[in-house]
Amino acid sequence: MGDFNMKIVKVVVVGFGDRGGAYTKYAIDHPDRLKVQAVVDPNPFRRQLAKERFSLSEEMLFESVADCVKRGKIADAVINTTMDELHIETALPFLKLGYDMLLEKPVTNNKKDLFMLKSTADRYGCKLMVCHVLRYTPFYLKIKEIVLSGEIGKIVEIESNEMVGVAHASASYIRGKWNNREKCGSSMLLAKCCHDMDLLCWFNSGTAPVKAASYGGRHYFIPENAPSGAGTRCLIDCKAEKECPYSCKKLLLDNEYFNQYTFTCLNKKYEDLTYEEKKRSLETDNPHGRCIFKTDADIVDRQAVIVEFADGSVATHSMVSGVARPGRNIHIIGTKGEIQGFLEDNKFKVRTYNPQNCLYFEREEEITNVVAGDGHSGGDSRIVNDFVNMELGLPRSISSTVIEDSINGHLIVYAADESLDNGGLSVKIESI
Repeated sequence: MGDFNMKIVKVVVVGFGDRGGAYTKYAIDHPDRLKVQAVVDPNPFRRQLAKERFSLSEEMLFESVADCVKRGKIADAVINTTMDELHIETALPFLKLGYDMLLEKPVTNNKKDLFMLKSTADRYGCKLMVCHVLRYTPFYLKIKEIVLSGEIGKIVEIESNEMVGVAHASASYIRGKWNNREKCGSSMLLAKCCHDMDLLCWFNSGTAPVKAASYGGRHYFIPENAPSGAGTRCLIDCKAEKECPYSCKKLLLDNEYFNQYTFTCLNKKYEDLTYEEKKRSLETDNPHGRCIFKTDADIVDRQAVIVEFADGSVATHSMVSGVARPGRNIHIIGTKGEIQGFLEDNKFKVRTYNPQNCLYFEREEEITNVVAGDGHSGGDSRIVNDFVNMELGLPRSISSTVIEDSINGHLIVYAADESLDNGGLSVKIESI
């Protein structure tokens, strides 16, 4: 995948949780291109895990960003996978030292901080790439190539939706660390669907979003809908646990869904945990042991967004959580044809107008180069590869999401959430 005579890019990893582990797998698979030089994480267990995985010395393990930047510039770039609300305080010190950065999405939870981060990167001459990994999936990349070819003409409308499965909704958003805007700093739309807003802008590149409106709310996973006899914790005081489809026992003990999130509080490798340890955790203070209807969640469980672009095209996106089959749909309609498909099926249909019978030609594109076992259908490794290429001065792919390309998608989210908070009123989007 690279020239062995080429420089190896050295990175500081800030935040060695699930996403930090996912992106740095590239360094294990491609040691000739990427090296983890140091890790910053306040959790001693995760620092030790990184030490073992990358053979790091103690002096390359840091409890805080402040401790790390005191050493000056010790690497070429930073991979920052901290929680949303920590991005400003963890990114700025490294940018001011001249580090390039691969930053986990969303960039920030407000427009002011977003523009400040960009201006700081510009001021110090830093390249800043955002982890919009869906651009890098073979499915969406192929769609982008067809859009660029002109086969379906000029885009008129884009329709997309994301259906968040029960297990994911429970582990990440209702019981998990993204369940509360004050706690995590992000709305559901920003945390989960900034990928999708980015895709709308990426496919419809060349025109900026100008207005957005949104409707939705939190209507199902609320105390009023709890089954009769429900307690506050599934395994402690719930008389309905055996029948409840959202029981933490069913999701986490019997089926082991999203274990990368649910037992991190135990500071132990998941494969080393016993059934009794996990059960005891859910019975005590693990937030994932709470009744799904009685958490401190304030994020929405459904939201619809409509966007108008400067050229008159429109886009819609809807999100609903707690569905049986999770996945993402996309339907792009152009002046000459359309593209329609489902990400998880790894195939889509292309239709173009047939003047002979006033109907249409249709073909199916099946994606065959999906990387099994790699996050986001291979998107995780591909975005790190693109980041490494950027650091080496090599051409980037058409998927590349430098900060300038990520802004419009974030602005849509900010406007949509403002609209939702104000009863669906249309909100004007002012670009950078």
